[in-house]
Amino acid sequence: MRTLFDFNEHFIELSNAEEEKRSLGFMLLLLGALILSVPIFGVATHFLRHGVLDWVLCLMVIGVFALEYFFLWPHFLAPAFFTGLRARYRFNRTTRKVYTLRPKKYGGNVVLDWDRVQAHVRWAPPKAWTAEQLATSEAAREERLRSAGLDSNLLLYWPPLHGNDPERKGEDVLWVGPTGSGESLWQYIRTFMEDGMHVVPPPSKHEWLRKGFSGTSEHLEETVMHGSHMRDDIVGKGTSGATYGNYAANFLWAPLHSLAERLCYWPTFPEGWNSDCGQKRRESGIGPEEPMQWNCKP
Repeated sequence: MRTLFDFNEHFIELSNAEEEKRSLGFMLLLLGALILSVPIFGVATHFLRHGVLDWVLCLMVIGVFALEYFFLWPHFLAPAFFTGLRARYRFNRTTRKVYTLRPKKYGGNVVLDWDRVQAHVRWAPPKAWTAEQLATSEAAREERLRSAGLDSNLLLYWPPLHGNDPERKGEDVLWVGPTGSGESLWQYIRTFMEDGMHVVPPPSKHEWLRKGFSGTSEHLEETVMHGSHMRDDIVGKGTSGATYGNYAANFLWAPLHSLAERLCYWPTFPEGWNSDCGQKRRESGIGPEEPMQWNCKP
């Protein structure tokens, strides 16, 4: 999955996973709006015709609205709409900082010290285990570790600045890279930060993620179909039937995703941070950005 925004002498800029589900969320948003509009239309029509409210219809409106507001919105829709389009993490080896852009409800924008980071390369949600079970049961910890190989993520953790601070100031956490990322991605980032871009392999063309908003065809080719194209390239027999089937299954989703992106904003780094080391980087497009060799400005 594509999660790389930028790569140069001074920083690697990455995002994380799950953004591709925005088209599904947009479909749920439209479906929810349609469901909510039916009882509202019934109440309005009844009131205009008879001059009195139908309480059964009113209760239906309240019930559907409550379902939308308390269940669909916080769990499925709020993370995808009217928020930052994607999280952005700049790992800058020149300043030894990690510049983070993310919605306020997920911690907000922050600048973190690289030297304090701790990596958890196979982190996964607790699922059925409570924190108490994981703390007291070795069997629970082993079972969770086995399950982590299926949907683990690279988690970067910054501990509190002072261990006895009840407010835990300085504590932070980032999920970086695609689902299933772990030791290899951490070693790539760590090696870049400590030794530079010439010590790590250059990114492949399949790793780049588009900055800014995607058009319908861009999303279809870059996010949905690139896995199928990679398999076809490996086999070397041209476009396969499976790829054509993937096109047929997803061409209706791509316009939904492109529209859904426009319900978000594209986050940009504050100039005062100097996260680009004084060299402006473009805020749209995909792939390597020239010039690759430039001097760091104060």
